[in-house]
Amino acid sequence: MNKILFSLLLMSCVPAWSAVCNSAQIDEIIAPATAQNHSVEVQCTAHLPHNSTVSKRLYFSGSQASDVALHCNGSTIAPTHTQGGDSVVIRSVQHANGQWSRPENIALNACRVHGSVRILGMGANGEAEKVKLSSQQQGHTERAQAAAPRAIHLNNMTIIGQNRVPLYLAPGVNGVRVSGSRITGKSSSVAIYLDAESGNNHFTHNTIDTQTASRELIAIDGSANNVFENNRFSSLNRGGIYFYRNCGEGGTIRHQTPSGNTVRNNVFFYRKYNGKLPAVWLGARNGNRSYCEADSGYAFGSSSDNRDFADNNLIENNKIHKLSPQKMLRDHGNGNRIVGNVTVN
Repeated sequence: MNKILFSLLLMSCVPAWSAVCNSAQIDEIIAPATAQNHSVEVQCTAHLPHNSTVSKRLYFSGSQASDVALHCNGSTIAPTHTQGGDSVVIRSVQHANGQWSRPENIALNACRVHGSVRILGMGANGEAEKVKLSSQQQGHTERAQAAAPRAIHLNNMTIIGQNRVPLYLAPGVNGVRVSGSRITGKSSSVAIYLDAESGNNHFTHNTIDTQTASRELIAIDGSANNVFENNRFSSLNRGGIYFYRNCGEGGTIRHQTPSGNTVRNNVFFYRKYNGKLPAVWLGARNGNRSYCEADSGYAFGSSSDNRDFADNNLIENNKIHKLSPQKMLRDHGNGNRIVGNVTVN
């Protein structure tokens, strides 16, 4: 291959980033939040001053936020003058004609986020009205994914939960990559939530040690073809990674099953815990919820069968401190491949 052709191939792999923010736009991002001005839309590639503080909520909305990078350089994002909600929101926008404008190819680098990051398309969660209406027709998974943000990259991040789920991928979100990051702090629910119809998301070389109040560390709720590789999980006393399908909640039909996922080469760290709840649970619910019939009346998805169908997943070469794989890997699905997992001291 000649040098010119090789250079062209390299250029084709490099994202076409948006224009770089000017000084006024950077000043708007880092200016102290007020009651009247407590959020900002990011629509250009921003290089923040080293170790600065962002006290506004950051939004990346619609296609206007595509091809944008936020290089925090160790800066802290800690919104003030807001009631609840998330610190960083990457969201699709629906136009008057019903078409969705979604942000694609966004990178957040070396940010320290106090609070939570939420990526959302048709709705903030699986019970959102537009998600519910779409779910009542065939092709819902494809519609949800076409409407949702994709190719979002979170690199060298620290997300410190403050009771809200630190990282939430709402229905349909796909192609997210989280690498070299830490998800920590506290959550009243889980540390990471992959909601219905999402998929093809990759988590590599991360530390996930959020203290959850009553639930597992990671929820794979009707999400498919995700990869968790070379991560370290701790704070596992309420469970590790649970694969299920939240049948019927809010009347929404769940179409996709938690299938085709890979959990490989991870470390599950236990010190004193005796292993009542597993590190990985394939098929954690299988219809065992009071609301499973709330989506009844349709001949597809969870409306026709409440089971999880956590099938054809790969759980491979994971290291489990102190406890045995036979005890800590629970399989209530079919066709799952569970191989090479070992106990370490």
